[in-house]
Amino acid sequence: MSRLTTRMFGSTQKMGSGTNVQERLVALHHLDAPWRPADVEQREGRILRQGNKNPVVQIYRYVTEGSFDAYMWQTLETKAKFIAQVMSGDMTIRRLEDMDSAALTYAEVKAIASGNPLVIEKAQVDAELIRLTRLRSAHAEEQYRIRTSLRHSREEVQTWTERLANLREDLTLRQDTSGDRFRVELDKQTLDNRGIAGELLLRRAEKIKTRFGEDLRIGCFAGFDLFIRSGFNNTAELVLRGKNSYSTRVTDTALGTIRSLESVVQGFEERTTRLESDIKDSQKRATELEAKVGAPFEKEERYHHLARRQSDIEEQLDLTKNQAPSQVDAATTDEREENSEKQTETKSIQQTQRAAVRV
Repeated sequence: MSRLTTRMFGSTQKMGSGTNVQERLVALHHLDAPWRPADVEQREGRILRQGNKNPVVQIYRYVTEGSFDAYMWQTLETKAKFIAQVMSGDMTIRRLEDMDSAALTYAEVKAIASGNPLVIEKAQVDAELIRLTRLRSAHAEEQYRIRTSLRHSREEVQTWTERLANLREDLTLRQDTSGDRFRVELDKQTLDNRGIAGELLLRRAEKIKTRFGEDLRIGCFAGFDLFIRSGFNNTAELVLRGKNSYSTRVTDTALGTIRSLESVVQGFEERTTRLESDIKDSQKRATELEAKVGAPFEKEERYHHLARRQSDIEEQLDLTKNQAPSQVDAATTDEREENSEKQTETKSIQQTQRAAVRV
């Protein structure tokens, strides 16, 4: 009994998603390469799906030598890899292949069309050299950022070290104002009542709010000069100045303002600990950055090799191009000599004819 064989032909759009013919399919033939990996998946999804009664199926891909087929399948591979990297969800991946590298350039079209192996190699070298040039530029930018961060970290260490030394000196000058030891000098009078002192500070703050950016010395507190300063949006700050300057805001209440001022001098130890930690972190970061400064581009040797090869190929191609005009010039010279000979021969015949007529 003969077996009935049916062949079906159709485009990706016509026989793609929604076409249910998988029950008896035994082979799928890709006659061309589509532009998207999803199109390949849709094609093969007609045969590789549940409901097919054949335990083994075959998939064929046809590629014509010397055509764009190989390039198209290469482009599909590049796209599929890119999509797979994105869809994998791997958080360790820090760089994805640029999809622009899959674009067909004029040089690649010429290389494929000409069949000249030197031109084909030049197209490949140019494409890889462009990619390495981008990576090299990114490396140079990264080195610039590293040097900038290193300089910033060193400046932070220097600034915070000086501030820490000043803070430790201010610690030795600080006076205890806790509890009944509270004393504050305001407008040349010494006050030990927190409520009254706070009310005076609120009045001074109300007067200075309209004088933006001005610092006004109003007294002394805990062994440091006390200033009041106008800030943004009609606000005011209290500033204590020793070796360093320490600021706090003026609150809405008298006691709140005094507590805010006292917390500044009582927090010197905490500031010291925080500065020590910041200095250590900056020093550690600077050490890590120093190890990265001057790191060479990992593909520098490959980059220079390709650059030299590109120059060599261009030189050879230029020599080939220069031969064509030479051959044309040679042919033109031969034609000129031949025409000159013909003209000479014609003149000689004409002169002979004239002599015969005279005779």
